[in-house]
Amino acid sequence: MRGLFLLIGLMICVSPIKAIEPSPRNASGLGEAYGFVLGQNLTLQRIADDYPDLAREALLAKLEFQRTFGDIHANLEPKLVEFLGEEVFKAFRAKLENQLMDMAQGEEIRRILAENFLEEVRNRARGDIYSPTLEYLLAVRFSENPVSEYSSGFRQTFQTDGSGKSRGLVLRIQLPKSWQEKEADRPHIVRKWQSEAGTGMELVILHVRETDGVHISRSDVAEMLQPGEVDALVPADGVLYDYGMVTIEGLPGYFIDFGQLAERAGTVMFQQMRQYAFFYKDRAVSVQCSVGALESDHELVEGRFARVKPLCAQIFNSVVIPELYLAPEKQRGKIESVMMPTKPLDYRSKSSSIASLSN
Repeated sequence: MRGLFLLIGLMICVSPIKAIEPSPRNASGLGEAYGFVLGQNLTLQRIADDYPDLAREALLAKLEFQRTFGDIHANLEPKLVEFLGEEVFKAFRAKLENQLMDMAQGEEIRRILAENFLEEVRNRARGDIYSPTLEYLLAVRFSENPVSEYSSGFRQTFQTDGSGKSRGLVLRIQLPKSWQEKEADRPHIVRKWQSEAGTGMELVILHVRETDGVHISRSDVAEMLQPGEVDALVPADGVLYDYGMVTIEGLPGYFIDFGQLAERAGTVMFQQMRQYAFFYKDRAVSVQCSVGALESDHELVEGRFARVKPLCAQIFNSVVIPELYLAPEKQRGKIESVMMPTKPLDYRSKSSSIASLSN
């Protein structure tokens, strides 16, 4: 079992992380999203002014868009001020408004074009927007409650084909639309996704490893989670916060929450992670969610981790292994009736965990 603990420990990926800071990449994406909505609102107002009988339809289209994406200007402006600085943002906004007004005044909007634009805005409210503007709009809209993006139906689906890093495993999983899919350099990471169109603090990593021919049962998982044993699932420099047994697709698994300080090139970073893992035949699969920033921003990490955990649970719950549904029902594995082991009474609090990480 100790060898198995080592294998599972290798499934925990500590990726390079950074705090969100003003950057040309962030500012450009947010600025484009801001201009997109500003231009849309000016065009809707122009339609209402030029065609009074379409004013009601223009207002309804605007409200339908706002029901999906909220008051995007009220949500975006503080972010742009943070990224650009107040003076630069004011200059940017004034220049953008002038450009849009010049474009609007110099071109007549024919009625057929006005009607088509109203239909386009209604389609935009359903998510028919080009990338990465859609991803930035979603990230801003659902920044305080990321799981709401997922539950609202803004999702992307990823499926392995069994080749390469997926090691023969065909698996399907769903993630929020605003998270950017990325290739990973490490040999056991099938794919990773980063929040805020690939610029955020949150990561989801899909990981597959062989178990050297060992088939892990629910009883084995219960043994791993016994007091005195469960700490072996956490990296040596990590601190365990929470853990428990889970089942996905009728397969045995567990989750662990832990924090970790990591030094990289002289900079100390703090991460909080939730890792779900399950076992299928001789494969160990994990879905790991993490939030990271500079050690001095540990409170920011804690807040964002608390918001992303419900989303992580939904992502893990979306896992489907199509092969399981091809076998006759009587051949499918049955869930063992195994109780979750009792947790130790001297369970450590979050605040003391952070203190121990700093030592």
